[in-house]
Amino acid sequence: MSDFLNNKVIPAVTKFAQFKFVRAMQAAVTAGLGATVVGSIFMIMMNPPFPADVSNVFIDAWRAWSAANASWLGLGYQVTLEFVGLYALIGMAVVVSNMNDVRPTNMVVISCASFLILSANLVEGNMAIGFLGAKGLVTALLVGYFVVELSCWLMKHGFKINLPEAVPPFVAEPLNALIVNIVVIAAVVAVRLIVGALSGGALLPAVINSLFAPLFVASDSLLAVVLYSVIVRLLWFFGLHGGNIAGAVMTPILSVTLIENATAFVNNEAMPYIFTQMFVQTWTVMGVLAIVIAMLIVCKSKQLKAISKVAIAPALFNIGEPITFGLPIVMNFKILVPYLLCFALDAAVPYLATSAGLINRSFVNIPYTVPAIFKAFLSTMDFRAVILYVVLLVVNVLIFIPWLKKYDHELLVNEEQSA
Repeated sequence: MSDFLNNKVIPAVTKFAQFKFVRAMQAAVTAGLGATVVGSIFMIMMNPPFPADVSNVFIDAWRAWSAANASWLGLGYQVTLEFVGLYALIGMAVVVSNMNDVRPTNMVVISCASFLILSANLVEGNMAIGFLGAKGLVTALLVGYFVVELSCWLMKHGFKINLPEAVPPFVAEPLNALIVNIVVIAAVVAVRLIVGALSGGALLPAVINSLFAPLFVASDSLLAVVLYSVIVRLLWFFGLHGGNIAGAVMTPILSVTLIENATAFVNNEAMPYIFTQMFVQTWTVMGVLAIVIAMLIVCKSKQLKAISKVAIAPALFNIGEPITFGLPIVMNFKILVPYLLCFALDAAVPYLATSAGLINRSFVNIPYTVPAIFKAFLSTMDFRAVILYVVLLVVNVLIFIPWLKKYDHELLVNEEQSA
């Protein structure tokens, strides 16, 4: 089994993770993180997260203040969460430019122009930009990548104006790329015309979204949630960064579902998705903290006592590398069963609880390193999520204790024999 994994599975997974587009997408999606976190703050200030029938002095004052300041609060929300596609596009253009060792300034400009050509329309003389947010995220990532790659390919094959070295770089850069920009824009316009002709006038983001619609529906299911959590943990078990590898596929989808929930919340509509980026960051990481707590309770060997003391602080902030490589979890079949069981449970129970309406769906973007117990409340604005988190954490610890106790006993015997 080890030979098969080492010779077949791990090389294939590692090769996928090293694809240029995959690496670029991982970095690009995080480019808009700061904006979405700030936008979430504006969203909460603009829409107090309380049921309409709940009223007291504090809530009434908040509602009155939000109504009085709706204009600038709404602007703050619009230019952050509603422009996340544009920010991801800029991030992708910069990342791919750096990968190709070219200056990113012109690449960002030409990528933005291409994205607007493909995703915007003129309505009564005004530009309709409905696809600059989550609905255009997938298109933004594709445009940011392929526009820069095409531009770099053209420049390497002589499509540029050579200027004297005495010309300042900030002047030479746009002139050098003039021919490239013309060719790229012509290609983008051709794509828009072809897509419009084949789809009855639809824009490229609308076409892509229609193709991806079944994937969004399928990914927001109990099976998908459990499979995602188990696959991530299996990858970590084999020494691979499960979050990065699985996230390369799922992060764009989960980012869209989170922002769609936020948009529904602002519009006082039912939030459509359970499986979001905040769901992943809240529930599918808590097992690491449970392992450390269980170790602190029962482990007596020098190795595990030392590791648990080092790992407790990072685990509180959702960082699992110390325990992954220190316990170790990697290739440690002695704890594989509880490891997979707990993380599958941590995905399934919150999904079922959310589906049953026992806790709210997540809609607020919170930084990854915020302790998950706080994130459970802040991402859903629901104290019941905190109660569920504590209950699940206790269950996780109880599951891990007998397995860790047995593993610790073996280490303790080895240490005594060595002494």
